[in-house]
Amino acid sequence: MAPCLQYTLIMKNKIFLTTIAASLLCFAQTAPAITIDGAFGLSEWAGYYSSDDVVGSGGFVGPGYGGQAFDVEYLGLQIKNNTVYFGLQTGFNLANGVRLDGINYTPGDFAIDTNNDGNYDYAIDFAISSGVPSYSLYSASSWQNSMYAQHHVADPFQLATGTLIPTAFTGAYGSGVYASNSNGGMSYVLEGSFGLDSLAAYSGGPVTLHWTMSCGNDYLNVTSTPVPEPSSLILLGSGLTGAALWAARRRKRA
Repeated sequence: MAPCLQYTLIMKNKIFLTTIAASLLCFAQTAPAITIDGAFGLSEWAGYYSSDDVVGSGGFVGPGYGGQAFDVEYLGLQIKNNTVYFGLQTGFNLANGVRLDGINYTPGDFAIDTNNDGNYDYAIDFAISSGVPSYSLYSASSWQNSMYAQHHVADPFQLATGTLIPTAFTGAYGSGVYASNSNGGMSYVLEGSFGLDSLAAYSGGPVTLHWTMSCGNDYLNVTSTPVPEPSSLILLGSGLTGAALWAARRRKRA
């Protein structure tokens, strides 16, 4: 191979691999930061939430009815820097539940599927007192399904049996009329975070979060893949650059 052509190929490989490493590092650094403040900001949750903010004819929210009071609007999940961030915005009163036609409906637990296989391995139970939320994490053995479970493949409403896992949470609760609610009316927001190491069953890959209320009139699922840590990407970038240099030296000796 001509020396000039060989040099050109070496330089192209080095530039290509270094560009990949830099791009991955940039992605990790620019991923949106979640602020646990009790306000579900669509910009900060961008790329990490699902939405079903619709109230149809006769108050249909799917698979049931009830209007704004039963609308699950946004559900967010992000795993970044070994921290699990979760958030919910709904028309359902998360502090007091909803009483309709003489029946008391209650908010469900957050259900976590760590292997994205349809089995919910963990539950986040919560309570709100004087506007302040508290959370408890459980390893789930069994679930109580919602009233409309027959409409869903998997619709856990709340933990039936499980084991408490001592876990430190941060959390915030808020309520109000938000511009993000296309139907108008009151919405309620829960946000929280805890350490990924609390999920011992997690072995990498996508994670799914599910939430509904006791009737199951509406529900949401969101699946997210963990954001790589900057330190991991630095190591990856160093490895790629090293591979490029090694290839260059090898070609030079050939």
